[in-house]
Amino acid sequence: MKKVVSETSGAVFSLPWFVAKDEGFFAEEGIDMEFVESIAVKVDEHTANPEDIDPILGHTPFEDQKVAIYRA
Repeated sequence: MKKVVSETSGAVFSLPWFVAKDEGFFAEEGIDMEFVESIAVKVDEHTANPEDIDPILGHTPFEDQKVAIYRA
């Protein structure tokens, strides 16, 4: 089986992944799926400029190559 690690991010986004794992859909495709918790990020400053926002903010496991997937 191929091992895939993904971070979770709230029930609304992660629930379909959890159900797929519980129903055995990943295993049927030869995927050993593992989930790790997402790191919560607190934003202290607000901005109206979208270029000021780091799109990877809070996804350090992805940046550190500890997970293969994150919700973009």
